[in-house]
Amino acid sequence: MYPISVRIQGKRVVVAGGGRIASFKIALLLEEGANITVISPRAVEEIRKWAQEQTIQWIERNIEISDCEDAFLIIAATDDVELNDRLEQAAKSNQLVNVITNPEKGNVHFPAALKQGKLLIAVSTEGASPKLAKKIRNDLAALYDESYADYLEFLYECRIQIKRKVLEKGKKNKLLLEVLKEEYRLSEEKRRQFLKKIEVS
Repeated sequence: MYPISVRIQGKRVVVAGGGRIASFKIALLLEEGANITVISPRAVEEIRKWAQEQTIQWIERNIEISDCEDAFLIIAATDDVELNDRLEQAAKSNQLVNVITNPEKGNVHFPAALKQGKLLIAVSTEGASPKLAKKIRNDLAALYDESYADYLEFLYECRIQIKRKVLEKGKKNKLLLEVLKEEYRLSEEKRRQFLKKIEVS
């Protein structure tokens, strides 16, 4: 599989199933602003709560193939393996499908993700061992802590300002490499000094 990041904001996501695993996937998608419809005769408390708050739509019945016709992403998360497989087989070639019960099915896997502001690190074992993926993600979290969120905002601001400057390419690259030094991640004062340096460049 090829790793790729997808903008899901406002996209229609149909989730078949209302169990614990479905709620976990929904929580991740809500953070990115997806338009989520859950179709299941039963749902765990968290999904019920989201539905009551109108954060998601919950249709309280068994899913039908036609429910997925206009979905951008389909998550087949029922406890019926055959139904999940049928949903995957009926999907159009341009739809994204994640099948919870069979890592060999579908064309999308959810990686274990570490997000610190603009920093996103995703770890996938392509369904072979989700627990290992989570372990690696947790190990990386110790290296890339919360400080990277502010640091990435600084790097983004630097990149925008440097790109706007009328400078030769070599000097721009030198400035962009300089801000990768650890001192800029650790010191707000160093960041302010660097931004002033860009202004007078």
